[in-house]
Amino acid sequence: MFNELAIATMCKICAVYLFRVFPPKYRSNSASGEADDEELMFDPAWSNLQLVYDLLLRFISYSSLDAKVAKKYVDHSFILRLLDLFEFEDPRERDCLKIILHRIYGKFMVHRPFVRKAVSNIIYRFVFETEKHNGITELLEIFGSIINGFDVPLNEEHKMFLW
Repeated sequence: MFNELAIATMCKICAVYLFRVFPPKYRSNSASGEADDEELMFDPAWSNLQLVYDLLLRFISYSSLDAKVAKKYVDHSFILRLLDLFEFEDPRERDCLKIILHRIYGKFMVHRPFVRKAVSNIIYRFVFETEKHNGITELLEIFGSIINGFDVPLNEEHKMFLW
């Protein structure tokens, strides 16, 4: 079992490595001088990032992790910063984020309403304002999984979420 200092340290390490500024686009220009929107972008630091994502996933998934203690460090701010990372263009990173967010949703029941609301806000912003978000597919997949987990008959909170 992790003690509180170990939990705090793990979250700090992950935050330092993962929560970073978006890199400049490294796309080569096409013949017309415009970047090809369909060209996949791969982060050159992925090999390092993958280690941190794997560490975070194992940490969150660890059966002996006390969610009551860890929720102080895997808090709303931490979750929002994870959600911000869905904007990165590297599909490998977004796939890792999808798995980690799903595990957080499953482990930290106290954060479930917040996660649903935060993801809803991103989707609303995509639909009504920006029409551009690199991770919209992954976020919709998470929503599909969340909705599939609802029990029938729906409780009032889930009805409000679907409304």
